[in-house]
Amino acid sequence: MKKNQGLNGDEVTKIEAETVLDCLDFDVLIVNRDFSILFANKTFLSKVLMNRNEVVGQHCYKISHHFDSPCKPPGDPCPIEKAIKTGKPSVEIHTHLTKENKNILVNVTAAPIIEYKKEVGFIHISLPVKEKANMTADTEAALNKTLDVLQVVNLYQRQMSEIKEEKYLLEKTKKDLESKIEELEKFNTLVVGRELKMIELKKKIEELENNLSK
Repeated sequence: MKKNQGLNGDEVTKIEAETVLDCLDFDVLIVNRDFSILFANKTFLSKVLMNRNEVVGQHCYKISHHFDSPCKPPGDPCPIEKAIKTGKPSVEIHTHLTKENKNILVNVTAAPIIEYKKEVGFIHISLPVKEKANMTADTEAALNKTLDVLQVVNLYQRQMSEIKEEKYLLEKTKKDLESKIEELEKFNTLVVGRELKMIELKKKIEELENNLSK
């Protein structure tokens, strides 16, 4: 497609994955193990009244809580810390703040994103708690939504890995072909050189024969 012209496979896949996450009507972050934000979707940005450049690279606890250090129990236990320890999705109830310091009670779910059996980050999803009486149901719904989004992220992660593998194989094939072409060129140069020397020797032999006949 024209809009992707000039982009490599990794960039196209990244754009497609971000487009999917931007369409969701709930907050989605992708966060590093050190809590720095790698991606924030449009819904999250509209809640905190910030643009993507202001958010990416910042710590999630700074943007969501206005804290200077990671979330801690008993007030705000960190689901990412729990997911790091268990390797499984974790849900906690937090009070997030907008840029204008407005409180929002949310279920925060964190789940590890795995590539080649290695953790490469965490999906971090916030869903509003509708009613305190239904917290259990809301928590279960938050977990299910997170698992659905995680499947989407993992799908694009696999696609990206396949693109990288395909790109590597194409580059290797290209280098192998270039190496063979170089060898053939050297061989042809050597053969042509030998043929020229043979022609030159034949001429000298003919000259000698002519001289001898005289």
